Amino acid sequence: MSSKVVPLRPAPRPKGDGTMQPRMVPRVISHVPGLSPEGLRAGCREHERLILKYETRLTTLVAKILVDGLPPIEQWVAAVLTSPGDDTEGDLVELAPREHAIEIAEPWPSIHEGLKDPPPPDRLDVIVEANDVIGLVSFDVEPALPVTRKQAEAANLPAHLLFARGDAFAALADEPANEQALREAFEEHRSLLEENSDDLLDHLRVLGARTSLEDCAGVVLALGPDGNAVSAVTREQSRRLVAGKPFLERKLERGAMSGKLEDGREILSIPIVVWAKGHVSVQTREVVETK
Repeated sequence: MSSKVVPLRPAPRPKGDGTMQPRMVPRVISHVPGLSPEGLRAGCREHERLILKYETRLTTLVAKILVDGLPPIEQWVAAVLTSPGDDTEGDLVELAPREHAIEIAEPWPSIHEGLKDPPPPDRLDVIVEANDVIGLVSFDVEPALPVTRKQAEAANLPAHLLFARGDAFAALADEPANEQALREAFEEHRSLLEENSDDLLDHLRVLGARTSLEDCAGVVLALGPDGNAVSAVTREQSRRLVAGKPFLERKLERGAMSGKLEDGREILSIPIVVWAKGHVSVQTREVVETK
């Protein structure tokens, strides 16, 4: 594997045969009779836009489920239902137990039956409706989960990151995480990753010279006014940062290859552990080796 990599920004990906799946995977698509193929495609594009528009809300709801120790994500279904006209404030974005969602979906037979099928592991099923098209979409959420002081003290950081430990852990709080804190943490983690993407890529290039990129992970620790600690480590080292968080641990266990470009180069999904505002998350970014 070459140590030279370039980022692939979020965009429709080429189809591949890798072990990773796209963040949004349509499971069932239904539409009103007589809808044209172009109308169907437009509806599906609108579904994707709506899910991304309300990603913060959806992710916060999932984070609250995980924090409260409720049934696992596969037993829940989200709904993004648009309101008539241009009143976007009237859009419905909610979460319900799967059994309840199956009952509600009875008017849409294909969606109703799709909800009965086993959902993909660790992904959120979303019913989304727009432009006379209704779909059931499997969505890969990236929640930022609170870290207790006990977990933080037990974290065995790689040696070159130990200097950042005090500042990175300063935001830890003893209070239970509420929805506002979970939402703010998600937004902060996403912002940190975007701000530090170039530095992360440089570190991945260096580590990739001696370690297979398939075994690499990124790390971003927020240090407050003094900046951030950014590094690339092995996946084994990164597991220390998410110990005790099964949902995040499983994200690190996923296969790295997510597809191929037309020229045969592999697209690799690199997990990024982000630690900020007393929360930890595992984000995913894609890279491809240069020729």
